[in-house]
Amino acid sequence: MRFWILVAVILFTAYFAIQRMMYPQLNHNSTLDRMSHPLDTRMRYRIGEVDPRFHVSKTQVENLAQQATEIWHQGTMKSLFVYDPNAKLAINLIYDQRQAESSARSQEIRILENSQQYTKSEKQKIQQLQSEIDFANLQLDQQKTNYQSKVDQYNQLVNQLNQSRQNLDANQRFQLDQQKNQLIIEQSQLKQQLDDYNQKINVLNQQVNQFNSVNQQYNQSVDQFNLRFQPRQFDKGVFDGRSINIYEFSSDDDLRVTIAHELGHALGLKHNNDPKALMFPMMKEQDLQNFRLTQADLAMLNSR
Repeated sequence: MRFWILVAVILFTAYFAIQRMMYPQLNHNSTLDRMSHPLDTRMRYRIGEVDPRFHVSKTQVENLAQQATEIWHQGTMKSLFVYDPNAKLAINLIYDQRQAESSARSQEIRILENSQQYTKSEKQKIQQLQSEIDFANLQLDQQKTNYQSKVDQYNQLVNQLNQSRQNLDANQRFQLDQQKNQLIIEQSQLKQQLDDYNQKINVLNQQVNQFNSVNQQYNQSVDQFNLRFQPRQFDKGVFDGRSINIYEFSSDDDLRVTIAHELGHALGLKHNNDPKALMFPMMKEQDLQNFRLTQADLAMLNSR
């Protein structure tokens, strides 16, 4: 009897040793978990501490962590993780200066977006005014041409009358005076239109100067932003061998991908060189909203 018990213990121990070699993620499950679920090779995790200053609930973090595991599930077609409120591995949200800096970054982004929207609106106003000025210029040129043609005709008529030394009757003199008065009226109208046109030019120049000033300030703000807020390092989240601690995120998508990244470390993966990959050391070119594992991520996973 003792012999068979010894054989069973040896086989049981050998099974778990081989299982741990084949599935390194099981090292982060408790012995009790492994004994309770001997055929389950998934890494078990739970939601631990969530600092209230993040303004997210444990339920929200649990949902986002589930979405993070789905990134791995959809990329590998394997179930590598399972939520267990009694799991050994905890995901914690710990508030420190990193999150304070992230909040400042988000606020600066909102300011920049508002400034960008304002400059865009001002540019549209300038383009609209420029179109009006271009149209007014065409009309003004046409009216100048028409007026000059009438002046030339009037002068030609006066010259002809002077050369003929013909005495004008009352009706002819009246018509000539009428033409002259009409030219004076049109000249006054043309002058008013020219003044209005020049006023629009002045307004346009003022708007252009204001736009250039605002746009310059916006560009300076962007430069200052880029200097202050460099691409985000993944040390905003850390897997220390016992738990996953998240220190900073700027959105739900950001938190989801950060958890997925740290779960990759829990699987034994290091960083890679693909800027679009989950395991790239910076949050840079990844599509946070529609993230998918890259070939670089899968190659690392398969080469463990």
